[in-house]
Amino acid sequence: MPPDETAGRVDGTPLGGGAVDARPHGVQRLPGATHVQRVPPPISRIPPAAMLDLRRLAVLREVAHRGSFAAAAEALCFTPSAVSQQMASLAREMNVVLFERTPRGMRLTESARSLLTHCEVVFRQLSDAQADLDDIAGGVRGRVRLGSFPTATVRFTATAMDTFRQRYPDSEIDFADGEPYENVARLKERVLDLAVLFDFDRWTAATDYDGRAVCHDREIDCMELFDDPFHVVLPGGHRLADAPVIELSDLAGERVIGSPSLCSPWGADFRALCEHAGFEPNFEPRYRSPDFGALQAIVATGRGITLVPELAFPLPDAGTVIRRLNGGPVRHVRLATLTGIERSPACEAMIAVLKTATAPMRTRGDERQECPADACDRVVAAPGVA
Repeated sequence: MPPDETAGRVDGTPLGGGAVDARPHGVQRLPGATHVQRVPPPISRIPPAAMLDLRRLAVLREVAHRGSFAAAAEALCFTPSAVSQQMASLAREMNVVLFERTPRGMRLTESARSLLTHCEVVFRQLSDAQADLDDIAGGVRGRVRLGSFPTATVRFTATAMDTFRQRYPDSEIDFADGEPYENVARLKERVLDLAVLFDFDRWTAATDYDGRAVCHDREIDCMELFDDPFHVVLPGGHRLADAPVIELSDLAGERVIGSPSLCSPWGADFRALCEHAGFEPNFEPRYRSPDFGALQAIVATGRGITLVPELAFPLPDAGTVIRRLNGGPVRHVRLATLTGIERSPACEAMIAVLKTATAPMRTRGDERQECPADACDRVVAAPGVA
């Protein structure tokens, strides 16, 4: 049988010239074969979007999420100039305009929004590919991307990461510290695999400090770690400073530093508990901060009282007294993953390490009958205060 004259070229052109096969590009009949086979197109035919730098796409996603170059630069530990340069390069590569000026600042163009939609698909597929490769490799290896919130990072997450590295030297950790709603958003975007976060009975981890939800609660799965009760921070010399335990009703008429929402997610629970106790809390709206040390410093000046979770002990010196609050708000510390995503062996191993690291806190919560002596029976003296 004579050889197939069209077998010599991928594009179907006979070796000795003649008519061109009508088969589409990328389809080839192998010598002696009775069927055709698809082959990948040459590099020159790959669309420009497939050659993009994924790091620039990640920067674009962060800019869209944060709302400005400056905020994205801070989150990525870049300079605003570097973010601007990355976006300019991406726009040149795609030959599109990504941002347009408005009276209120810059906003994404339709082209940028379309590109972001495809980016999310790409990043999800890459994340799934990494998980598949980790499973094929077997054992605990690969990368786990972990998020935490500041007081948890100080108290146990940093130590847990060190334990994980020593126990699983073939694995790597990518870490992001931030507020719960920030890490929930990162879970949704597949930037994180696992996050340590907290919520309240009336405030979800997916709610930001302006009261906006970054995703639906059903989009994340949570595992309980422990409960973190709040205590009262009083200025030195306060009328309640000598009380070993303070009842919620004792705080009637006190000026409370920390808005019921807007920077203090414990405020909603505190308000509801106070109303149940028979009084309306007196929030001081002129002082707002999510930082417990900052609130304590304001309390030390005599402007009011505030609440602080046990996980935040010890606080910086600020001339204040910390007392146990009976019946006060409690934040629930949890581990979270994205719903419907199969966890890698490395992720499962990190979960086990974190549960072990927080076991003493669960035990202390079960046995908590009186406030820890090192936290509640102390006056923290500010510099220059006797």
